[in-house]
Amino acid sequence: MQLQGKQVTVFGINRSGVAAAKLLQTFGATVTVTDTRTADTLSREIAELDNSHNSDQTGSLHRKFLGGHPPECIADADFIVVSPGVPLEIPILCDARARNLPILAELEVAARTCAAPIVAITGTKGKSTTTLLTAAILKATDRFRNVCVAGNIGVPLSAEVQNLTDKDIVVIEASSFQLESTVRFHPKVSVVLNLSRDHLDRHKTMAAYRAAKQKITDNQTPADWMILNGSDPTLKDFAASTAAQIVYFTDSGAPEDSTFSSVFRDGTKLFALSDGTRKKVCNVVDIPLRGAHNVQNVLAAIAVGLIFGATESQIQQALQTFDRSHPALSHAFEPVRTLTGIEFIDDSKATNVAAVKAALESIEDSKIILIMGGYDKGNDYTPLRQLVKDRVKTAVMLGEYTQQIEKTLVDTTDIVKAKTMAEAVRLAYKNAVPGNIVLLSPANASFDMYTDYKARGADFKAAVNALQPI
Repeated sequence: MQLQGKQVTVFGINRSGVAAAKLLQTFGATVTVTDTRTADTLSREIAELDNSHNSDQTGSLHRKFLGGHPPECIADADFIVVSPGVPLEIPILCDARARNLPILAELEVAARTCAAPIVAITGTKGKSTTTLLTAAILKATDRFRNVCVAGNIGVPLSAEVQNLTDKDIVVIEASSFQLESTVRFHPKVSVVLNLSRDHLDRHKTMAAYRAAKQKITDNQTPADWMILNGSDPTLKDFAASTAAQIVYFTDSGAPEDSTFSSVFRDGTKLFALSDGTRKKVCNVVDIPLRGAHNVQNVLAAIAVGLIFGATESQIQQALQTFDRSHPALSHAFEPVRTLTGIEFIDDSKATNVAAVKAALESIEDSKIILIMGGYDKGNDYTPLRQLVKDRVKTAVMLGEYTQQIEKTLVDTTDIVKAKTMAEAVRLAYKNAVPGNIVLLSPANASFDMYTDYKARGADFKAAVNALQPI
């Protein structure tokens, strides 16, 4: 990517925006940054940018526009780089498109300068878990000098790309926000875990959300690979549109068509099928994470590992020694405490209906007290009705904006309301008996009450740990 002498405006001074600005300067661009937040709010990020110049950089940080995006912030720009959190429909970006000014994702710019092959993982749920499982399996092969994890999982690719060579590999968690402004993004392996209604507050329609996800494979060729969930009928269009070789994964038994390469669960074992030959990879008990939904995540990771030559013993070793202490796995179906025979599980990361559905499906033998609510991103809660009716003893609605959930779940279970997390936890405990599970699985973002799902999960844990036996 030719950046020497280019004028570039970076929208959004968050982790991705700061990393992109520093990378652009290294390659000779003159960078302008802009954000709607004020200098006081962004003091740490501004200090990092101001102190980032070094002798390796041939570009410079030109101007900063804070507290808004005035027209002059793009007046001289050759192109724009957007951080994932910046909506593409804000007026100034609409003006930029009208002027045919290119708008590129941070992921796009970083990937164009990346020497290492890329494995990119997307989906509505399970991205972080599958990214970490994939990285663990690739590390176990000893094939790569370094296995880098980046993207939506917390480390922007722009912050890592200069340290990568063709002897390395990078595993990227790619969100729809990151993918929607890509143009030539070209992973060696793409993984699509699932697709269901989410982020319609930003994308507006399922068609637009799907189109953003589908960009993960737009530039793949027959020399590349795509890993697809064979149990998800909504992904058929992905298979039809890609030029890459396809490997399916499924947790619902051996595939009927043995001509397709696949990785699947059959009973208590996981198998790989290639060229009509079926081979056992590992046992279900080797999976290091709780919940039936994690079987699919492991299958997808195994499929990537097999493409890069991982052996059965290497895969088993990676699974058996998997470290789930990574921050990205906190608040993801995470056991917190068992009190008087009642288990409490923190699934605050379940910010959409698909994730809640997966959590409920993973609890078969216990009645559930379910805590839900938050900032609604355009959810349809209908897919939860039967599961709630079958498995949920009481649903605790948390916060002020739960009317749509209540309306959808009416007559499926007892519904009570709480204004605070502490009250929600107390009500859940009061309604539980030994053998029940109290599950925080909100189906919504946290922005009505918290800065993010981590703060919500931490509040849940604190409330649970403060409980005294009744």
